[in-house]
Amino acid sequence: MGKLPKYLLGWLWCDSCFWVRRSLTGLTFVGLGVILSARFYWEPTLKVGTIVSQDIRVPKDITIEDPEATYAAKQKAQQEVLPVYKTDEDASLRSRQQLEQLFLKGDKIRQTVGVMPYLPIGVFNLEQQALLRRMGEQEWQLIKKEAQGSSSPTQPLAKLLRKLSPPERLTSINQIDRVRQRYRTVQPELTGEIYTPQWLDIADLEWELDKYAARESLEQLLLEGIVPGLPTELRERRWQSLPLLPQARERRRVVISLLRQVANPNLVPDYESMALKASQAADAVEPQLVNLKEGQILILAGQKITAKDFIFLDKLGLARRRPNLGRILVVLAMVGLSLVIFARFFYLPRSKSIKNRDLVVISITTIGLALTTVLIPSSHVMLVPFASLGFIVGSFYGSRLATGTTVLLILPLLVSLPGSFLSYLPLLVGGVAAGMITDRPLTRSHLARMGLVVGAIQGITYGLIALSAGGMLPIGLLLTSLQFGAGGIISSMIALGAIPYLEQIAYTLTPIRLAELANLDRPLLRRLVNEAPGTFQHTLFVANLAEAGARALGADTNLVRTGTLYHDVGKTIHPEFFIENQMGGANPHDRLDDPWRSAQIIKEHVTGGIKLAQKHHLPEILQAFIPEHQGTIVISYFYHKAKSLKEEIDERDFRYDGPSPQSRETGIVMLADACEAALRSLGTDTTLEKAEAMVMRIFQARWEDGQLKNSDLTWAEIETLAPVFIAVWQQRNHGRIKYPDLAKKLDPTGSAIPETKFPLATIEK
Repeated sequence: MGKLPKYLLGWLWCDSCFWVRRSLTGLTFVGLGVILSARFYWEPTLKVGTIVSQDIRVPKDITIEDPEATYAAKQKAQQEVLPVYKTDEDASLRSRQQLEQLFLKGDKIRQTVGVMPYLPIGVFNLEQQALLRRMGEQEWQLIKKEAQGSSSPTQPLAKLLRKLSPPERLTSINQIDRVRQRYRTVQPELTGEIYTPQWLDIADLEWELDKYAARESLEQLLLEGIVPGLPTELRERRWQSLPLLPQARERRRVVISLLRQVANPNLVPDYESMALKASQAADAVEPQLVNLKEGQILILAGQKITAKDFIFLDKLGLARRRPNLGRILVVLAMVGLSLVIFARFFYLPRSKSIKNRDLVVISITTIGLALTTVLIPSSHVMLVPFASLGFIVGSFYGSRLATGTTVLLILPLLVSLPGSFLSYLPLLVGGVAAGMITDRPLTRSHLARMGLVVGAIQGITYGLIALSAGGMLPIGLLLTSLQFGAGGIISSMIALGAIPYLEQIAYTLTPIRLAELANLDRPLLRRLVNEAPGTFQHTLFVANLAEAGARALGADTNLVRTGTLYHDVGKTIHPEFFIENQMGGANPHDRLDDPWRSAQIIKEHVTGGIKLAQKHHLPEILQAFIPEHQGTIVISYFYHKAKSLKEEIDERDFRYDGPSPQSRETGIVMLADACEAALRSLGTDTTLEKAEAMVMRIFQARWEDGQLKNSDLTWAEIETLAPVFIAVWQQRNHGRIKYPDLAKKLDPTGSAIPETKFPLATIEK
């Protein structure tokens, strides 16, 4: 990286420079002002709906496109596109299956009745046999009576039976009775549209030919395609024109009846092809031009300017475009007011917790959202991801700042956006709701679920507005509500995609990122676990104390826990020099016998920890826990040991370089770290009063040494921490074996409680 980029980054990250904040605020003001006032830079004086005071004439001969006529021509071309269909093979298969089912039914009827002729042809012909089978019972009984009587028969069929010998006559009558009985069995099925008594008179060979004709005719119809909704007259004409239909009237009727039953439409609209053809037809339409003559009156005095008139005016240069300075100043004033309110009520009172990089994130988010809002046309307003501002800011800084930022951005938007305020109201409501419900979510799935909630709020808000206005079709209302709902989901998706990139800029980290950094598989933490297990156990207890304390004071518990996990990573450089890692072995400090060198090694766990954190690209907000948890306290054991060797010594050689805690979170960790060794030294028989008194002595020592003056912690808040730490200690120490009395054995790291001039200001762990 060159000198200039490094200089710019150094300038940007200079949190102690108040003028840098002023510069960032100014850049945000310029960005929002330029974007939100863009539509007023070259605004027409004559607009749609303006009543002209005098006739407007065409200044010169010109041929110009008539957009309304072009639009109408395109619509007509699209409407004239013929429907396009595609074959539905499933429908064709169903038709074939239905035809075969009808054939099976017909075959069963004919098999039940029996084949023709059932009597010798020499006595009765086929027509007479068919008549005997279907005639009424009374008529048949009369014929039987005359054929078997002694008097001369009067019925022609009885006369034919009388010609037979008595045995042949009896056999024929019995055969006719049996056939008539079978006929009566199937008679209920011969009342339909297809199969009738006359159909049974058809010979079997003719029936087989008719089935073949029906199959082939159906295949021809399916191949050509059967269009749904075809008028009855056209459909019947098509049936009658099939080439394979039998000529005999009854046989022809049966085949056509079969086709009527099974020839269902097998063509379905091909909407994709129709849309393509309609689009091609519209694209093929030439612009509709209109010739305007010089001096021709374009708009009469007293008339309103229509949309078509305005297009003509604008193309002729008669719309009188010019900067609308009044509206531009209003937009700039609203942007300035929003920034002043933001500075006064949000980031100035908490200047230590919101750094310049955080202001950059908020600035990028608001400017990006303003640009998106301006660029997306008003016809697609439902897709503006306005709620993403609340999701992003709320994920980094909580619901208070997210809601305030969203509301303050609405102020200039109200005077800069085109169209009706009501058309944007669902988005504004959704944006405020997103800010209110997004309070540093712990998981990405939580943020995604909030997108669903905001989407529902936007959709319902639009529905209520549309219902109150009236005049909208239910299907249109539903579709537009769903589009507004989709806008809320899109906002959460944009936030989820943008947050990882913004985390590379921001000083503050989202709880999601903090959870990732607290994973024990991270390289630094894995090294701490493997190389300094005693320090790791110490770290876990400090983390429990600090997290409980942060929760009691309303501080950032996620930041405190993750920061605590990294506060002693520097001890992995020389773990054997810290008593918690010695496991009862020899103390290397005894071999050194040099308090100055020992103090330097102890201090290196801070400086070395910072270098390790920088090497592994640990975010700066977490790096701050490494030096600030020690502040500038004295390493008391080696300090007093040095004084016993040499009367005049420099106290700075035994003080940590600091800085002292600069935030509530690092201040809480300092107190938790100071109390850990002392609480660990207490046995289960220690009374709560003694434990609390010891904790308060530690707090008092840190307070009097000035270590907490820049942490924003008050003494009342510090007093609140004592019972919280004691409660955590009780939970941890319940039922455990009593530790050695470490209070009587000075810890070389400075974490014990010596009786000196600085009795408690040197505790370190």
